[in-house]
Amino acid sequence: MGTSRRSLRIAHLIGIGVGLLLLIAGTARLLLVPVECAGHHMESDHVCTDTEKGHTVTRTFDQQRSLRNSTDGFLIVGGLVITTGSAVLMRRENKPAG
Repeated sequence: MGTSRRSLRIAHLIGIGVGLLLLIAGTARLLLVPVECAGHHMESDHVCTDTEKGHTVTRTFDQQRSLRNSTDGFLIVGGLVITTGSAVLMRRENKPAG
């Protein structure tokens, strides 16, 4: 037995909602959240020293900002892909046969 149209529509709406949340979160972080190191606000002359997977990593402010921007970019692009994909699939599913 196939999946009902109603459950597919709900799945597509959830996909659109999740995609929009990712898009909004990524954009908000990019525009509103300052660069941080271990939860502390960084200034342009600061250096961030952190432990990742048992190794100590040191980054300049610009390196830390670049890393954060990459994460935010992933959220934005992922949100766009999920939202667009879900909307296209929902439209295709609702299109009358013919």
